[in-house]
Amino acid sequence: MGLRHFVTHKISKELQEPAATLLCSEQETDLDNDAVAHFYAQTAAQLKGILTQRSGKRYGVFHPEITYARAQIQDWLGERQSFIALTRRLSKHFANALDNTELAVDGYLAFFMEQLADSDRLYIFHLRRKSSVMINTDMTLTETHYLDFSNTGFGLLLNLTDFIADDDSRYVTFSFGRGDKPLQNLFAESFGFTDTLNTAAETEAFLDIVEEFSHTLPPEQGFECKTKVVDYCMEQDLRGEPVKFDELADYLAAEVKAEPARAFAHYVVEKQKERLSQQQPRLTPEQLAASGASMQDVAEAIKTELIPDRKKLRGFVRFSGKNKELSLSFSASLLEKNEVVFDKATNELRLTKLPESLLKQLKEG
Repeated sequence: MGLRHFVTHKISKELQEPAATLLCSEQETDLDNDAVAHFYAQTAAQLKGILTQRSGKRYGVFHPEITYARAQIQDWLGERQSFIALTRRLSKHFANALDNTELAVDGYLAFFMEQLADSDRLYIFHLRRKSSVMINTDMTLTETHYLDFSNTGFGLLLNLTDFIADDDSRYVTFSFGRGDKPLQNLFAESFGFTDTLNTAAETEAFLDIVEEFSHTLPPEQGFECKTKVVDYCMEQDLRGEPVKFDELADYLAAEVKAEPARAFAHYVVEKQKERLSQQQPRLTPEQLAASGASMQDVAEAIKTELIPDRKKLRGFVRFSGKNKELSLSFSASLLEKNEVVFDKATNELRLTKLPESLLKQLKEG
């Protein structure tokens, strides 16, 4: 990992207090010091993993009318202020936004920057700590504190390379942590984050096309195809990578023994172009390319990749729901086999084949 900066500041605010308290670091971490550098590298790696594996992520850019964070980052990138000065100003700006609210916060704001082969990235996380007991060298007990990674708050990733080039419609990734959604919304607002990508809607449109495509396969292979698509998309999501349709087509061709699977990418792109033309008059990808549009504009028009929504993926091949008295989950394939029958007119669900363990319980009861 090319970790270049790492700074933490302590922030707290009680519900009954009108103002937040901010305790800033006096100096930036010396990452050239081998005695401590590996601690920061491990922490950064763990936080990046948390952000990648979360299902609750939003994608966007800086809002054109909320300019404070954007201006501060541009000053840092232009070497008009240091990294620690940038983090202090962003932390203070967030603390000011907390003033006179009914929100509470406790923990730390961690800022770090890494340089990769293809991009530079700035991360911001809300960290919480946990208390425990430790044994001293003289065998006495004392209280200690450590970072509670399982309770990490919001996380934000700014792709600096895309931001500088201004050629990406989602150079900011924002991830919600556990609870405190009003607090996290306040940070997103103070930072100037605005959504530009509706992953749920795009995933739903993509899955509609997958459903259509599955009907072009023999009946016994249709559900297998849908399951393989979901497995692949889930795997890509856990890696933090988009789903590229040509790569998905190669995967399907290898996993689903049906010739049409090889044409999957072409099928999806053509269907998306049809839907785009039906939604509103616009230039086709071919017309954009002929007019001299950038490759990115052409790709956006075609939508050759997808950032999937995990909840939509799960619901595509499995239905589930529960209340206080009932919990129910079953594979969508059971509907196709008529082992589960749903009557839309009466909202009744009929099970024609029960699991053996459930049958045994019912007969013994």
